Amino acid sequence: MTELGAAPSEADVLATIPAADLIRAWRQDFGIDVAHLFEGIAQIEMRRDQTTGRIDFLPRVLGDAPFYQALRRFEWYHPSRKLEHVHAASLAKPGQRVLDIGAGNGDFATYLTGVDYVGLEQDEAAVGAARARGLNLQTGSIAAWRGSATARLADLVTAFQVLEHVPDPKAFLGDLKSCLAPEGRLIIGVPDADSYVSRVPDLMLNAPPHHVTWWTEASLRASLQRAGLEVLNVKRFPVEPWEYQLWWMAKFSNWMGRSQRAHFGAGLRVRKVVSYALSWPLQGVAPPTAAQGSTVLVEARHAGA
Repeated sequence: MTELGAAPSEADVLATIPAADLIRAWRQDFGIDVAHLFEGIAQIEMRRDQTTGRIDFLPRVLGDAPFYQALRRFEWYHPSRKLEHVHAASLAKPGQRVLDIGAGNGDFATYLTGVDYVGLEQDEAAVGAARARGLNLQTGSIAAWRGSATARLADLVTAFQVLEHVPDPKAFLGDLKSCLAPEGRLIIGVPDADSYVSRVPDLMLNAPPHHVTWWTEASLRASLQRAGLEVLNVKRFPVEPWEYQLWWMAKFSNWMGRSQRAHFGAGLRVRKVVSYALSWPLQGVAPPTAAQGSTVLVEARHAGA
């Protein structure tokens, strides 16, 4: 795909999703009204970026503060224990500055000891709750933080499950790089579009206005290279308890058969309901040991550092 705003070729368009289908599914699945976010938009196109292989949902439709407040009422939305946090915390050394972008409830900070931690988060309610727990979270943009009197380059910059939400991935990666010390490390975790998660039928948590891009290891590598960053390590994890049911949904959906092209739409409603019902009794049952979870975690640094 060409840069945002340029006319795509026909081959770039992987699917076209009626906005009405997304609006209906968000209301039916989660009781969330997103109609105002799609005002004036009849359809969303899934397009593949020709340069990086990233999949974009265009035009961009982003969740607003009430949307995320509605999602946060579900306990599963921010699981307190995630293996990406455990692994990233093992890379932090005592005395280092850790900058956590899109920090959410600040859960990553609870895995760290002896570091100078700062979390940036746009959700003021989440920041308030984290501060009540004694965590150093701040509101505002990365640029605002960089311009503050207390800012200094970080030894470890993290962005867990954030990149897939931002309207301009190229600019966001540039912002992350601008916060990174010369010998520092950048950790990015995203849902892996090569994992089971893209096989769950009509999964709204993987659709606008929640996720506006899809990523794979290859597209992450390409985007980081374009941003002047060098990939050092790629980490995947077993299926974690918070995603057991999603993994079983994907498994049951595969057994029922599926189109390689269709990911969203009213035509998948029956398959989604059936796979959800079949997976409900298994939400506490771990998949086979060899099964991989939905997260791919990349460690990078300044190119040539």
